[in-house]
Formats: sequence, structure tokens, C-alpha cells
Amino acid sequence: MRARRISQYRPWRDEAGASALEVAFILPVLLAMLFGLVEFGYNLFARSTVEKAAQVGVRFAVTGEGFDTGNRVALIKDAARPLTQVLSGSTGTGVTIQVRSYPNGTSGAATEDSGGDPCQTVEVQVDYRYAPLTPLVGSLLPPEITVTGRERMVNEPWAVCK
Repeated sequence: MRARRISQYRPWRDEAGASALEVAFILPVLLAMLFGLVEFGYNLFARSTVEKAAQVGVRFAVTGEGFDTGNRVALIKDAARPLTQVLSGSTGTGVTIQVRSYPNGTSGAATEDSGGDPCQTVEVQVDYRYAPLTPLVGSLLPPEITVTGRERMVNEPWAVCK
């Protein structure tokens, strides 16, 4: 029987390339988590942006500005639109702003494209549609994601309430 020298003994000689194999197993999971975090972060950003735009729009709406001149709905949309430009740029693609009022409080049928009369409830809704940002997680999500911000308030009595 022949004796081996200790200096020639390599206990890890069968583990060559093991770290590359570990990286190959772990990297897809880490990339999926990273892309998922990016998608979730953008969705959270978009959701908070459209909610804030709806808040700004409805706060402008309750003042009654533009009621006498007849361009109230356009002014309400113009008040909410600047906040959404961080989402869609200056083109405004993907962003929809709707204004409606409820003559009988918050229940019943709404009147579309109306800021309402004094003491009526007005609602501003901002919708933003976008495609997923990352291809890996985007294949698991629908082709178009919609986030919505909606706020309601009661108009101030700038004139006699009906």
C-alpha cells in the first residue's frame, strides 16, 4: 500500500465550479425579487400620485371657481393635471380625469362632467394606465395596469344651496 503525502491531498478538488452553480441557482430568484420590488414601488408611486391629484382637483372643485363662467370642469381638470405629469410626461397619455357631481348627496345617480351646484357632492377621479416596467415580472402581470385615485367633498355654499 502506498502512502499519500499530505501536501498532495486536496479535500475540495471535487467542488470546482460549485460557486458558479450556486450563483446560477440563486441569481434568477434574486432578479425576480428585485424586478418585483421595482414594479411594486412604481405601482405604489403611481397610486399615491393619482390619489394626490384627485385630492387637489376636488379641493379646487369645492371652491366653485368657474361656476359663473361655465368652464368649471376644465378648471378642475387643469388643477389636477400637473401632478400627473410625473407619470405620463407632458403628453398626458394614459391619464384620465373625470369630474362628476351627486345632486342628492353621495347616493343615487351621478351627473358626469359636472362640478355640481353649491352644497352638492363633487367627485374627482384620476385613472392612470401603464404597462409593466420590467419584462420578467411583467410576464406575470396583466398587459395593462390601472391605478385609480378618487376623492369626494361637498361644495362650499358660494351661492344659495338648492
